[in-house]
Amino acid sequence: MAEPSFAFGPQWQGRCFVCGAIEQQYRTDKRLCQHCKERYRHERFFRDVSDLGSCFATILPQTDAVAEGLLRHGFSDMFLKAGEGDKRPGRLLKRAFPAGMPLPCGQPVLLELKHMAQFAGLGGTWVLDLSPYIWSGTLKDLRSWAVLSLAIEHRINHLALWTAGNAGYSLAKLVHRWNATVPTAQRKTVYSLVDAFASPEMVVTLRSLQCRVAPISTGSGTILSRDQLYHVVASIAGERKDYWQVTDGWDGVGVFMYSLLARQCFHFLRTELSKIRKLEGADVYIILPLGTGNLLLGFIRGMEHVGEGRAKVVAALPYGDHMMKSFEPPDAEPNDRPRMRRDLPEAPKLTGFYSPLSPCLWHLLQDRDFSHVGAVEFIEVDRAAQIEAAARVLGPAETMTVAAEPSALIAFGALKQLAQRIRDHDLNLEHSVALVVNSGFGIMGMKEQEFFTKSIFAFR
Repeated sequence: MAEPSFAFGPQWQGRCFVCGAIEQQYRTDKRLCQHCKERYRHERFFRDVSDLGSCFATILPQTDAVAEGLLRHGFSDMFLKAGEGDKRPGRLLKRAFPAGMPLPCGQPVLLELKHMAQFAGLGGTWVLDLSPYIWSGTLKDLRSWAVLSLAIEHRINHLALWTAGNAGYSLAKLVHRWNATVPTAQRKTVYSLVDAFASPEMVVTLRSLQCRVAPISTGSGTILSRDQLYHVVASIAGERKDYWQVTDGWDGVGVFMYSLLARQCFHFLRTELSKIRKLEGADVYIILPLGTGNLLLGFIRGMEHVGEGRAKVVAALPYGDHMMKSFEPPDAEPNDRPRMRRDLPEAPKLTGFYSPLSPCLWHLLQDRDFSHVGAVEFIEVDRAAQIEAAARVLGPAETMTVAAEPSALIAFGALKQLAQRIRDHDLNLEHSVALVVNSGFGIMGMKEQEFFTKSIFAFR
């Protein structure tokens, strides 16, 4: 294996993303549970990939008995800080991460955007802003903090990941700071595997943090197994058996952290809505950008724990290439009616066909019922909707602004389409609240920077 088969400790469990089967203890070499592995082996989509089930570790580590009281109080230096009390949330973190890493992560912000509610026609619009995280200004910092904590605990000094930019930047920056505080023997190295067409700006930034970068070309739709990635990393650093492959979806740590954040954020939002008489008990829709699926599956798992009265999860996708394209059947009958031309948005971190979580994402498409709160809704956002949302999110004259990179703006661009689907299903639009997850403002290439310069300011 590319990384040692260490267990995360007796307080962690493995849970299959698809069927929910529980393993006694989570290990990094776990895959799909045996039942799901055999099932997917016979599904049509997976026949073109040899032994696909053995390429994906989709077991989710979870701590048992997470007290709801801790989620209501918030997580110091990691999650929303909603209040103080005798039950300090740090106790949970100490149980899950005994290493007690001294480096903080930062605080996200939950705030109301009244002008966006008017823009979409909803009863209310809130944003979970993850851009205040310290290291990369993106959601990846929460995951990187957990990954580094476990690496410290288990004395793993080499961390490898496949990244579109932010994940590598976040982990490399955190590790760079850690290395400055410890003896040489405890220092860690990050190996970032990026697409051969990654922007030079991103590669230079990663290397400036002493991150080992390997630009590789996989070809359209190709999925790299752990063994393939092992050989790539070994060619850079020599034969090593003591490193951990922490690509999104192959460890479950990020999904675990996002599930805790989702639950705590939802409790906090419900408390705020209860103060507004007309929105108490409102239908809540959580809109988040869909890249490789880590954030989406984390929020789904978090809402499953909430139970009755939970929010419906909406995945915002860039029009054109995205992860779900591979699963969509071709149109049986082409529609010859004239349509308005749709342009591709600028969202490089959400495009492509690569994800270790493919089986789990494919499974979500089996139930497409908008009226069912447990079913995930998928909304495609084109460039026009992206720019329209950007002009209102990033720089209004007399209201609150949010720092969001182009890929993060896709979630805001889905607001109007969500409102339309609520109307189409005869649901109460004024009693509906959207919670948009802003994934942040991280490392960007030249085209992403040009998007702000040419599109947003010209539009305004």
